[in-house]
Formats: sequence, structure tokens, C-alpha cells
Amino acid sequence: MRSVITALIQFLLFTCAVQATSPEAQQLIDRAAADCSAFENGEFDAGNAFTTIELSSQFGTVEAELVDESEFACSSAASLYCGTGGCMLNIIIGDTVSAWQVTGWRLIDWGADSILLIGRDGGWCGGAGAEVCYEALLWSNGKVLTVGPAP
Repeated sequence: MRSVITALIQFLLFTCAVQATSPEAQQLIDRAAADCSAFENGEFDAGNAFTTIELSSQFGTVEAELVDESEFACSSAASLYCGTGGCMLNIIIGDTVSAWQVTGWRLIDWGADSILLIGRDGGWCGGAGAEVCYEALLWSNGKVLTVGPAP
């Protein structure tokens, strides 16, 4: 009986996790797992890579999914998903996937706006790679606006 309950709980947890991600997010996670497996038969762990956020401004609100590759781990490769300039942060809005190389991210509220602030290496801002800079992403009139380069 105990094994049946354990199996049921695992099934429910798996089912809920699958429903929480879009096909686009699942494809990113599956591709990362395949890359890990292909490199010396590594074991993949997605960690807490998947997050849902809400971006909003006076011009609208949208739910976005984030797949943060800094959370990925592969047993056979210490740096398979990140480099010296950071890791990929994939932002999924609807069926569109955009990606930024980031050193970190944080959702901040500024009045009525919810802004995705991403850390970048200095090279993205006209400096040296070791310098720190930030880019702000805001949802406005059906698209993400930023002063940084297109993803």
C-alpha cells in the first residue's frame, strides 16, 4: 500500500510539473538534458530553472515564463551551461522565446511597473567583461522594451 501511495504522489508531482511549463520551456529543458547526457553520459538536474513572472506597465500586463540556465547542473561538466559572461536567461511570452546572456536577474516593482532587471557583463555596456552593468526589460504595448541590444 505504501508503494502505491508513493507512486501516486510521484505521478501527481510529475503531472503538475509538466503542466506548469509551456512546450517551449520544456524543449529548452529537454535540450539541456540531452546536451548533458551526450557529454560523457552526464546526469542532468534542472534545479529551480523554471519560474513564472508577470511583467506590467501602464500599457499592459503579460505572464512570462523564465528558464534560467544558471540553475542547470550536469554531473559530467562543471560549466556546460554558463560561461565567463554569464548564463542564458530564456524568456517565453506566448510561443515566442527570447534569450539574454545574464549574470543574474531580479523582478522589481517601480510604481505600477514590474521590471525585469538583468545583470550583464560589462562588454554589453561598452566596458570590460569584468565590469558590471544592468539592463531593464519592460512589457509595453505587446512587446518587451529595453535600451539594450536585441536578444
